[in-house]
Amino acid sequence: MPTVFALLLVLQQTPGAVVWETPPPDVVEAVEVADAPDLPAWALADPFGWERSQCSPLVRGDEPMAACQSRVRADLSLALGDRLPAGLRPADAPTPCQATPSADGSFPVECREPERRVAAANTVQDQVCESRPRREGGAVAFVTECRPAGASPERQGLRFRLPIGD
Repeated sequence: MPTVFALLLVLQQTPGAVVWETPPPDVVEAVEVADAPDLPAWALADPFGWERSQCSPLVRGDEPMAACQSRVRADLSLALGDRLPAGLRPADAPTPCQATPSADGSFPVECREPERRVAAANTVQDQVCESRPRREGGAVAFVTECRPAGASPERQGLRFRLPIGD
């Protein structure tokens, strides 16, 4: 019994995995990272405002507007990466690909600019409101009636036209 116990103790101390070959040394490749521009926090929060502020005629001086916009958009693209809004992407940037649901339940991948959908606007109609007294039971209550501004008032009761003139 002590021999079995000693053998188990020795087996526990040996590594459990068999190494067939030596692992390659850790090689860290030097990846050339473009220097990200030092942009303020508000520029990352409002990239459109940053572009307007940097390409203002007072700030850009003699630099052409197109050159200023491409420079600022390239800086924003480096700083924001995928979070850059579609309106500020450089012209040579690839179009984003998305899986969009279709009617048959599949999700085909489409590579194009996302469509902008305009929300249906609720138009506010002008109204004409009139408060009139109405007898209800033994008391008088004021009832407010509203109608669209262009509509003619509904008249109730007896109506007749008086012939005026020939």
